[in-house]
Amino acid sequence: MNSQAEQVQQQLVGVVDVTVLRDNDVMQHLQGAPEYLYVSGIAVSQNFRRQKVATALLKACEVTAVLWGHEYLVLRAYEDDWGARSLYTNAGYRLVSTDPIWVTWIGRKRRILMIKRCC
Repeated sequence: MNSQAEQVQQQLVGVVDVTVLRDNDVMQHLQGAPEYLYVSGIAVSQNFRRQKVATALLKACEVTAVLWGHEYLVLRAYEDDWGARSLYTNAGYRLVSTDPIWVTWIGRKRRILMIKRCC
């Protein structure tokens, strides 16, 4: 039987999902890269937020990009999600574009596209 300390050490604290993509809307912002690594989701358990877990997950994405031979990491965030935007900016991502205003007319929230050159 595991002790309580061992159970805490085995607890899942966060996840990140990355995919190799070639979306033309993104490729126009990448200087000659054949494809990029897209961070499509990142989540941290409520009890572990504000403890640099998301920062560590983003760093793991960088390591993965290098190991897989990709020069760029790409992600999207909601325009009004200032916490996420701050996290990504502090991790070295730069804002390159924003969804057009008309997406709000069809009930969607505007997103921003952020890119980081990792190599």
